[in-house]
Amino acid sequence: MSTAASEQVTRSGMRPLGGALALVALSTALITGTTALDVYVNPFLASIVGLCYPVIMLLALVVRRDADCHPAFQKRLFGWGTGISGIALVAYLSGSTAWTNLILESGRTVQAVVLNEKTTDSLHGTGRAYTLASTELADEVPGGPLEQNSPRFRPGDVITVRMDPAGRVAPKLPGEVGSSAYLVASLGCNAAIAGILLWSARRPRSTEG
Repeated sequence: MSTAASEQVTRSGMRPLGGALALVALSTALITGTTALDVYVNPFLASIVGLCYPVIMLLALVVRRDADCHPAFQKRLFGWGTGISGIALVAYLSGSTAWTNLILESGRTVQAVVLNEKTTDSLHGTGRAYTLASTELADEVPGGPLEQNSPRFRPGDVITVRMDPAGRVAPKLPGEVGSSAYLVASLGCNAAIAGILLWSARRPRSTEG
C-alpha cells in the first residue's frame, strides 16, 4: 500500500473517532449542565432542559453517520439512542445527589429542632419534608426543608443535620452526605455512554481473505 493510500485510510478511520469523541464531549456537557441547573437553579427547569438530551443526541448521531461507522449501530440507531438517554437520566439523577453531597460535605454539622412535617411528591415518589430550626443559629436552617423518606420525625425532635451555610442546597442527615455511591454511579454512567459512543465508531472488519 502506498504512503498516500495509507494516509487516506488513516484519515478515514479518524473521522468516525473524532465524531464519537465530539459526541462524548457533548453528552458530558449536557448532563453536567442539567445537573448544575438542578442543584443551583430549579429542578423543574432542569427536567425540561433534560428532555432535550434525547433529541439532541439522536440528531447528532444521525448527522455523524457515515460509511465508516459501525454498521450494527447504524441499523439500531434509535434503540441505541434511547438506551444512551436512559443511562444519561441515571447519570443526571445520581449526579445531582452527588453534587449536593459534595456541597454539604464542605458545610456545617448542626443540631436542629423539627418544627413541622409536610408530605411531598417528587420524581422519587411520596416523601416527607421537615422544616428545621437550628439550635445554634436561632433561626430556620438555610437551604429549605429536610426531605426524608425514613426515619420519621415528630415536631420537637432534635436531630443532627449537615447544612450549607450559603443555603444553596437543602440540609441532609450526615449519613446520607457521606455516601459516595451516587458519585460512583454518575461517573460510571458517563463512562458507559462514552464507551458506547466510541464503540459506535469502530470500523467494520475487512471481509477480504
